[in-house]
Amino acid sequence: MQVTNRRTVVFLESVAAMGGVQFSTLYLARALDRSRWNPIVVCPTAGDLTHACRDANVETRVIFYPRMWSTSIRIARSARVPNVFAWLWNALVLVKSTHLIKRYLREVGPEVLVTKGLASHFIGGLAARWLGTACVWHVQDLISDRSFGLYRRIFAFAARRLPDRIIVDGAAIKRQLPPATHSHTSVVHNGVDTNIFRPDKDGSAVRRELGISPDQLVIGHAARVTPWKGQHYLIEAFAEFASQHANVVLLFTGSPVFDHDGYEQRLRSMAADLGLEERIKFAGYRHDLPNVLAAMDIFAFTSIEKDTTPLALLSAMSSGLPIVAFDIEGVREICGDEKSFPVVPVGDSKALAQSLSSLIGNQALRVRLGENARRLAEQKFSLERYVSNMELALTNSSQFQFEAPVVSAESSAVSAISS
Repeated sequence: MQVTNRRTVVFLESVAAMGGVQFSTLYLARALDRSRWNPIVVCPTAGDLTHACRDANVETRVIFYPRMWSTSIRIARSARVPNVFAWLWNALVLVKSTHLIKRYLREVGPEVLVTKGLASHFIGGLAARWLGTACVWHVQDLISDRSFGLYRRIFAFAARRLPDRIIVDGAAIKRQLPPATHSHTSVVHNGVDTNIFRPDKDGSAVRRELGISPDQLVIGHAARVTPWKGQHYLIEAFAEFASQHANVVLLFTGSPVFDHDGYEQRLRSMAADLGLEERIKFAGYRHDLPNVLAAMDIFAFTSIEKDTTPLALLSAMSSGLPIVAFDIEGVREICGDEKSFPVVPVGDSKALAQSLSSLIGNQALRVRLGENARRLAEQKFSLERYVSNMELALTNSSQFQFEAPVVSAESSAVSAISS
């Protein structure tokens, strides 16, 4: 097999708006060893991701193709029915976009194609299979069981045939994949730059901008504004103790990103109906997340499903914030047996309120939990560990050899890269 020092890896993204998946692409592409890798990020439109990559001197390419439609229609708050027209439209988009990506891959000739996002897994997987290019699916979301499980079955069928290797960022995702794929599936947890997200950041400018005084205590949340992130539970919890802690404010950072703003309007209406609109701040999407986290005193993580090694949570940990989280599997996978921060039952606003209240009134506990969270981030979720594990997985997936990246014995012991 050929031994070389530098190979091209193309990251095929489904969107250019910045969510957790896109941030993980940015972090990896700009941190890869350029003496070994030539990263290129491909998106269907220009956006925050392509701009951030170019600022980081990462090559980008925009290849436009129509966006796929949702395969179901919401008929009530929790009820959906299949959208037959969407399936037909998506099939046409799949054919067209696969042709465009195949033509680009033939032009660039990468050694590895990494697909990011559900649409890209199909588009890139088909294009790479036709060209004989090594393909890695980087799966960072649980697969929906909507449409009577049809979509999950289609995904499983493709997973057995299209990628040469699959990388997932949580054990729950691997368990959803068909057993036939497990031998070539690696679990690689996300990571954050602990030199950027750190406890000594100064958040005073953000506080002044948002009208938060130095003597107020800030409970913060950072995520997409969407129902499964559970922001409404946090507002309900805040209402439980707001009258007892008049110096506490609630800060939401994030925007709907991929959705309409109906849920955000619901949250704002909740704040107004509770008479708390002056104490609940909506900061919107921010490019200065390290400073925003530094403006917080406590971080609440309220996702109610599917988050696996979420970057917002890792960033808060690295920033040394005490954390309270809903007890979803992705959170348990991060904590392990170390109990670095308290968890409460999913969707239980009263339990969330009680846990947050205990932190508000106990500064020593906040300091201890913040130090524990920072230590865990440094030890297991640093950017260096993430990049090393991803490089190893990408190298193993391709049809060429590098000198293996150096990973310490301690790193290997706790790494989740093994199948």
